Parts: sequence; C-alpha cells; structure tokens
Amino acid sequence: MQSAPAWPPPPASLRPSAFPHPALHALHRLARALLFPAYWALDRLLGCCAPGARPSGQAGLRVAAGAAAALLLLLLAGLPLALPALPLWLLLQAWRRPFCYAPPPPCWAPPAPWRPPAQPVRRFGFLSANVCLLPDGLARFSNLSHSQRRAEEVGALLLAALRPSRYGTTGCGPPGPAGLDFVCLQEVFDPRAAHRLVSRLAPSLGPVLYDVGSLGLQRGPHLKLLGSGLLLASRYPLLRAAFRSFPHARREDALASKGLLSAQAQVGILDGRRVVGFLHCTHLHAPSEDGPLRCKQLTLLLDWIERFEAESRQSGEAVAFSVLLGDLNFDNCSLDHAQEQEHQLFHRFRDPCRLGTRREQPWALGTILNTSTLHHSVVCSPEMLRRALEQEKGRHRYLAGPAHGGPRPKPWRGRRLDYVLYRGVAGAPLSPDVEQVTFSTALAGLTDHLAVGLQLRVSALP
Repeated sequence: MQSAPAWPPPPASLRPSAFPHPALHALHRLARALLFPAYWALDRLLGCCAPGARPSGQAGLRVAAGAAAALLLLLLAGLPLALPALPLWLLLQAWRRPFCYAPPPPCWAPPAPWRPPAQPVRRFGFLSANVCLLPDGLARFSNLSHSQRRAEEVGALLLAALRPSRYGTTGCGPPGPAGLDFVCLQEVFDPRAAHRLVSRLAPSLGPVLYDVGSLGLQRGPHLKLLGSGLLLASRYPLLRAAFRSFPHARREDALASKGLLSAQAQVGILDGRRVVGFLHCTHLHAPSEDGPLRCKQLTLLLDWIERFEAESRQSGEAVAFSVLLGDLNFDNCSLDHAQEQEHQLFHRFRDPCRLGTRREQPWALGTILNTSTLHHSVVCSPEMLRRALEQEKGRHRYLAGPAHGGPRPKPWRGRRLDYVLYRGVAGAPLSPDVEQVTFSTALAGLTDHLAVGLQLRVSALP
C-alpha cells in the first residue's frame, strides 16, 4: 500500500540562493554593492530626462541643471568602484541560477490539501498584474515614480488578498474573489523593490520566486542588464521551477531577459498520489509593431510549457490545471495584432474573455491605462476608477487608445494586454472550469495596468 505524500512537501529542487556556493553568493552581493552608487546616480540622471520631469521657466531650468550636474558628479565619483565590479558581476552570472527562491517561514501553514473525490470541488484564485516597478528613472517615462513606496503598497494590497470592495468585476460570477492563491507580477525590474515585495509576501502568503532572468553575456552575444521582471508567489507549496529566456529582443527590450517562468505546485492528494497545478508566467516583447517577434516568442513558450510539464509530471500524478499568466503586449481588437490574435496559443489554452479573433466577451475590459491621466484623482482611487470604467466616457478618458492612434471600436472597451489563460488535461480525473473573471482597480495609482483575476472551479470527475 502506497503511503500518502508528506504535506507540505519539501521543495526538492528549490534552494534560496541563486548560487551553488555561499562564496559566490557573497561575491555577487559585494559586486552589487560596489555598483550601486553609480547605478543610483545614473538612475536619477535618467529620471531628469523623463518628459514629466522637464521643468518650465528659467528658475526651474536652473534648479534642474544644478541637480543634473550634481548627479553627473556623483556618477563620475562612483565609477572607480563600478569599473572593477562590473566584470566581476558579469563573470558571476555564469554560475547563477536564473531565479531566487524565498521559502516560507517554518511557522507557515499552507491551505489544507485538496483530497478528491471526498472533496469533489476546490476553487483556485489567480492574479496577474504588471506593476511597473522599474528603477525610478525608467519608471518616470511611464509617468510613475517612487518604485520603493509603490512596492510596499502593492505588497500590502496583495496581503489583503485584494478585498472585494476594491474589485471591479465583469461577468462570470458574483463580484469579489473567494481567495487569492497564485500571483504573477510583471515588471518587477528594480532589485530593491523586489526585495520589499518578497519581505512582505513570503512570511504571510507562501513561497516566492523572484529576481528571475538570465543576466550578463548571453548567446548571440547579447548583454542582459535587467532580469525578466517576473515574480511568482503561491499559497501552495512549490515543487519545481524553471526559467527560459527568449533568444531575441529589440529596442527597449534589448537589455531585459524576458522569457517564461514555469512552476509546479502541489495542491492536493488523490489516492495517495500528488495533485499538482502548473503555473507559467511571461511578459512578451513590448514594441507594438514587432508582431512577428512576439509570435516567435509565443511558439517558443508553448514548446517550453509542454517540455516543462512532461519533465515534471510523475506517473499517476493528477493535474488540476495549467495556467498561463502575463502581459502579452498585444490586444484582441487591433488589426495591427492580427498575427498574434490568430496564434495557436488560443487553440492550446482557453481565454475566458475571448469569443474569437477580434471578438471579445461584452464584459471584457482593457487593462492598459492612459499614462497621461495616471495622476488624476479618479485614477488614483480604486473605487472612483471602478465607477469611471463602468461608463463609456470614463473608458475613453482613462483607458489607453489604439496602439497607433487609429479609430476606436464602438463601444470602446480598451486594449486588453494582460491575460490569464487555462487548460485541463484530456482524460484526467480533474476538470477546471471558469467561475469568475475579474478586472481589478485595486492597484489604482500604483501602476499603469489593471490587474486581471481568474477563479477556477476544479471538479473531480465521477
């Protein structure tokens, strides 16, 4: 008779440090510390160049010029430390695993394992959000700033499980989520912001994968100075994870290590064997006109998903769900994105917001906001923004328009760039179905995207 798996199971292949030896980890921390003064000054100098930071009037110009000169001097003063530290940092990337794992504390108690068929149904909540936690200077180009403060507030909201009163829900069920089990964030590029999020999430929510990306000199050759920006948090134990980096990038994405983060979580026990779920998080190429490149990335990630799930699955294991979350950087309303809209992705995964090519559910909502209005009082209030987006006038004003300024379809519902897609396994004893889709204004004032939530109802088949 087979003994039941331990609960919570140990994460056999996951370890906290991204390096195989403590000495390498210590050297990496030293290299980062030496690089920080020059990095900080350069970041602030970039912020001075952002459109919203340009002063008006002679007095403002004099102050700005003085600040820029001081930052330039600080940058030059930091170079003697940064110049030897950069080669060391680049060298260490050869030994670095492409993500860090923050384990939950010893006192952490995950949800009780689902035990079908005695418990025939369990619901799982997923959330995807682009939080624009770039280094401050780069964030200002999206009309956002104070990445450290915003990271603290995002973490606090996630710990509050995005209370129902802060949700705007459209279709597929009653308002408000029943629970938040898995969170995928994009654009957590700033390392300090990432650590602030992790310090809030790991002790209360559960295991977190962060600092994701293959950095340094990569095959091509390509120089990657920013990670993927992905962060995955889970209320359930994580068993295994992998990251694969997209091989090609252009323009503003050239220095970022975007790719696919995959993880396997155990959610229950069935007949003495594990019940698992697969989570796949991504952020595709950003420039709107680069549709063929995004299609290549979609094809790659589908192959990587199949490979990861095949390598992770054990004999007799039951799969509750496979979910793909992220900012795919194309919508289902623009003719410019026709190639992506017809990709085989939508034959392999189900998009609950989509009826077909350029046909959306009547309740589906765009997820990218108009950056010029991000500091309006309405956009900074979750409840006021929710009410505004219920009206056509509010959607025209606060949701971003077509990518290249073309005519807006009527009625205007905005551009949905953020997706939560799902699928089950044919012939499996468990079947997932959509119970609720949520477009959340909870992060109003903290990012230029709406968050997207999905609640799956997974049933044990008779």
